[in-house]
Amino acid sequence: MKQIVIAVSLGIMISSSCYADDHDRYIKMSANPANPALGKTVQFQCSEGGEWRSSLRSAKISITNPQGLRVVSGAGMELDGIAAKYDFVVPSNGKIGNWKYKCELRDRKSRLRSTASFAVIDSPVVDPPVDPPVDPPPVVDPPVDPPVDPPPVVDPPVNGPIEAHNTITEYNGPATCITCHQKEAAEMLDSLHMQWSGATPDLTNTKGESLGKGKGGINTFCTYAMSSKGACFSCHVRGDGNALDAPKPEDVDCLMCHSDAYQRKFIADPNNTETVTNVFGQVKTYVFGKVDAEGNYTTVPDFDKMAAGTSMVNVARTVHLPTNASCLRCHATAGGGDWTKRGDMGLNSANATISQDVHLAKDGANLSCVNCHAALNHQISGRGIDLRATEAASPTCQACHTDKPHANATLNRHAQGQVSCQVCHIREYAKGGATEMSRDWSTPVWNENFCSGQGGFVGEEVKAANVKPEYVWFDGTSYVYNVGETIAADASGVYHMARANGQPFDGKSYIVPIKRHFSSMPLHESGRIIPPAIMWMFMTGDFDIAVQKGMEEQGLSGNYSMVKADAEMLITHGVDPKEKAPSCAECHNGTGSTPDGVGIVPFAALGYHTVPAAVRSCNLCHEKKSMGWESMHSYHEGRGLSCASCHTQEPTGVKQGVCSSCHGSKSWKSEGHKKHVAEKRIACIKCHTFP
Repeated sequence: MKQIVIAVSLGIMISSSCYADDHDRYIKMSANPANPALGKTVQFQCSEGGEWRSSLRSAKISITNPQGLRVVSGAGMELDGIAAKYDFVVPSNGKIGNWKYKCELRDRKSRLRSTASFAVIDSPVVDPPVDPPVDPPPVVDPPVDPPVDPPPVVDPPVNGPIEAHNTITEYNGPATCITCHQKEAAEMLDSLHMQWSGATPDLTNTKGESLGKGKGGINTFCTYAMSSKGACFSCHVRGDGNALDAPKPEDVDCLMCHSDAYQRKFIADPNNTETVTNVFGQVKTYVFGKVDAEGNYTTVPDFDKMAAGTSMVNVARTVHLPTNASCLRCHATAGGGDWTKRGDMGLNSANATISQDVHLAKDGANLSCVNCHAALNHQISGRGIDLRATEAASPTCQACHTDKPHANATLNRHAQGQVSCQVCHIREYAKGGATEMSRDWSTPVWNENFCSGQGGFVGEEVKAANVKPEYVWFDGTSYVYNVGETIAADASGVYHMARANGQPFDGKSYIVPIKRHFSSMPLHESGRIIPPAIMWMFMTGDFDIAVQKGMEEQGLSGNYSMVKADAEMLITHGVDPKEKAPSCAECHNGTGSTPDGVGIVPFAALGYHTVPAAVRSCNLCHEKKSMGWESMHSYHEGRGLSCASCHTQEPTGVKQGVCSSCHGSKSWKSEGHKKHVAEKRIACIKCHTFP
């Protein structure tokens, strides 16, 4: 037993002092004690060796047990000039054997990593016998040349499903694709996915000009993407990540949509850094992507996130049409996390259960995103309430299910009227994961995954799962706030940054389910929402700093206040199996005046119970009669009367000269309404004025 312990001890004496050379600099590494026992503390020291430029700005350490499990990952070390130290308590239930620790040191210009080992024992080390003495190992100077990593092992070339692609022998970025696919690249250059902006014919607060996330865009989640220093560009299909610059064909990163195996990253630039003191009093240096003089980032394949042995030649050979996973890699994690933003999709929607999404489920309809969101010439169909640009016509349920999807005529009346299919067939959202319902920037919360794994602060998030939607009228157009506009609060003091347009019974609006997201936003004294320089919030946790720097960028001065804002977001994914559709009694109590809160749909809030007194008493067009609620509706509908003939506000008067606009002047008689409304089907608004 003594001989074994001695051998281990000597091995550790040699390995625990390690040097990593990078030409003229290296890392001195030591563990004290070199062979700690279970449950004991070991102090690791890593210090500059050779020609470093300055004192250390940061130091991190990772520790791995004998089974390869990382028990400490990128922990900050205590800095002292050119050295750093870290105290680690070996778990009492840990494993005996050889452990590894890796130090990463960074000064003003350089970063270097080195790995060494140490041994963990379960009893104190026994001193070696005195006779014969053992000479200590000679001190070896650090090697002059840096260690050379062995070349990565890559898979041999494979053949993909497209024969022409199997001739690819090297991958030179998007140019490899564009050599043959010049037409497709040209289409992408004009696409919303590439431009992050587009025509806005369905926004009522614009004149149709080009707007989007990359131009005038601001939202209630991470606010202003253009001030994120690339943090919000990781999903952008553009390889240069520069939404401000006109794209070029070589910027089209085709693999973002056409290879689920492909992963990429921005090249970090040690000269592009920002050192801040955060709300915890910690001094931290953030490293950003490499940016050229035109503002272009550089992306490269991220092999650490791809399967071992992956080669870019094989990735290019095995490209495919977009899958659900292709779309969800970006759309599921919008807002900073899985399920966070939209509320009706997450990463696991790629393998959805039937109860989560009957359309996407493999044992359901087994549809893909592009079955509904057609992509003719790379123009994607579909637009939600809170989105600005319209690239192609939105998909409809009727394209597959017709306008009479039910065998029951009463149910078909709902489908052909003003109730969208989603009202009955999406009873809850966030069924596969919790979604963010509100964000409060005044309360910073640390998230270690933010800022490309460097960690960052977000506002306090309130999340919920299996949420019942709200319901609004939506005619396909909306109001969405754009940077530079003024905005006013509603009667309750809430500023609506995205709101559906629509009116009850106007013949073009439908009731739709929505997620309503709340946030705290900075309002300038001029009435403009301030786009914060949001990376400063991510780095410091101090939202005021982000707002002040945002004001500087926008040329604003003066005061601001934090206000409550919201955004309406269309819920249209996550359709339930038809067996979960509600019964009549789950919406209606049979009286025609179902109170809000009793059934699924809030009829009063949506204007169903708003009718003039003469209509409610049933003597406007005829003598008072008594009919059951359903019979009465069926009778009037059968006579061709529109919903708005009865469901409307009390008129304030008669339009000037309305009679002579259709015929000669005549005296009004009591049966006039019957003749005009019931017989001639003239809408109330034709003759009357309303508030």
